Amino acid sequence: PRWDGKWRIVTFDIPESKKAARDALRMRLTQIGMKEYQKSIFVSPYPCDKEIEFLVEFFDLRSHVRRILAESLDNGLHYRQKFCI
Repeated sequence: PRWDGKWRIVTFDIPESKKAARDALRMRLTQIGMKEYQKSIFVSPYPCDKEIEFLVEFFDLRSHVRRILAESLDNGLHYRQKFCI
């Protein structure tokens, strides 16, 4: 897909009682092509709302996961290189 100049950011704060779901979410975010920005923040330049929505529902994490659509990252050049854009 072509990059539309926006960054998709997923951030989460999942309690220890849901550690298995947290670990599975991290793994799936990586599998759909997102890159780790920080331990509980993932970023992608490509639309992935449907996949994120599915994961949040599947793992029952609605109250723990947030999505952000951003126009820039302070280290955007670094991530543009990671995604080859």
